[in-house]
Amino acid sequence: MIQNQRILFLNPPLTKKERGGTLSTAIARSIPYGLISLASVVRNIGYKAYLLDATNLEYSIEQTVDKILAVGPGYVGISLVTLGADKSAKVAEQLKQKNKNIKIIVGGPHLSSVPEETMRIFPDFDIGVIGEGEETIVELLMAIENNAPLGNVRGIIYRDKNGLIITEKRGFIKNMDSLPLPAWDLLGDLANFYRPSAPSYIRLPSTTIVTSRGCFGNCIFCNSKDIFGALRCFSADYTIEMIQHLVGRYGIMDISIYDDNFIFFQERVKRFCSLIIEKKLDITWSCYSRVDQGNLDLFKLMKKAGCWQLSYGIESGSQRILDLLKKNVTLKQIADTVTNTKKAGLRTRGFFMMGNFTEDKGSILETINFMKRIPLDDFHFTYFTPLPGTAAYNIAGDYGKFDRTWSKMNMQYPVFIPNGLTADEMEHYSKLAYRSFYFRPKVIASYGYMFFRYPSNTKRLFNALRALLSRIFLKHF
Repeated sequence: MIQNQRILFLNPPLTKKERGGTLSTAIARSIPYGLISLASVVRNIGYKAYLLDATNLEYSIEQTVDKILAVGPGYVGISLVTLGADKSAKVAEQLKQKNKNIKIIVGGPHLSSVPEETMRIFPDFDIGVIGEGEETIVELLMAIENNAPLGNVRGIIYRDKNGLIITEKRGFIKNMDSLPLPAWDLLGDLANFYRPSAPSYIRLPSTTIVTSRGCFGNCIFCNSKDIFGALRCFSADYTIEMIQHLVGRYGIMDISIYDDNFIFFQERVKRFCSLIIEKKLDITWSCYSRVDQGNLDLFKLMKKAGCWQLSYGIESGSQRILDLLKKNVTLKQIADTVTNTKKAGLRTRGFFMMGNFTEDKGSILETINFMKRIPLDDFHFTYFTPLPGTAAYNIAGDYGKFDRTWSKMNMQYPVFIPNGLTADEMEHYSKLAYRSFYFRPKVIASYGYMFFRYPSNTKRLFNALRALLSRIFLKHF
């Protein structure tokens, strides 16, 4: 066992404006689940784990560095997202300048997507963890402490005299329930500080959980399957244990389940709902899904168990675009699933992307008309962003102008502009979509109902309205 060795996990400094653009008033204070999962694992082997959530605390680089040095860790583990890679590197650089003995370990989706390029560009990162980190971080720390060869640790990239070395790929964790509960206690005032985005909760305190990893899709704009493998999940019983802990210790009343494909394993969902009903848990919850999953009976059971909203990654109202994105769904499937969700009494929310490969004014108008035709209560538009490591990243130049600046990739800024469109035109149609969707009597009425049913949501709805008006009337970029 390791005694008194300190490791600090860092969610790097990023402002709300950098993350959310004109929608910054409505974005989430999301729990850094990867980091608190790692923290829980290393505590089990004797390390003193700390968390610094500089993202949600909105610390500057200098404040972040000072806070880390005050803890005095031997290791700093940084979660890298593409948008924040540059700022993470600046934190690492300043840490090294003040204490060259600190070992900087990086991981997360960006590092896992482009490990060699990231390590080559940012020399102050000592070691990168590729893919899932829980088993790797334990082996890595043990190897460092025992002066063992790093080459024997699977799933890492590191530096030696010969340059960058990538070790053998690590297999994925088969039994997710073998992981300890996340270290929520490191988050401070979880109940009052963290919460989902404005359209994603109806009661407070509200928080988020993640109950699965991986994917089965082949969408060209995502590489979750490459990083995390086939879709795997915590069991329904484990998930209920998580929720009971959050309810019992922090008084949580509402949960947003952040999985991309929560309802894929339908028997798990049925048991999850049955356990909520059986245990009489006073909890409301929402989740995310693909549009080719679920049915009316399942949606009714979810409603009975406290679910109030289902969000779908729809992406486009053009079948041509959907096929090019390799979504493997049809417009009819989308319409039928959203309709059945609404019939079950659940609110419906759709996520769309504008500026896809081969996008033109016609396909954008198809999407706007489609989102108004199906029974959606909410929608959200982002700009199509070919992220590093995805299939789209390598071919984007064939379809339009692509700005590969990582720090601009917040999906609110059009780093990719398809041939035949301009950035100003894309902004125009984005404003048109929000204006034509939300300024309809039935949508306004649905929000009025939410206000009167849950009057404590005044601030939430006000923040959502501010974000909407900013999106419509302010210059995006």
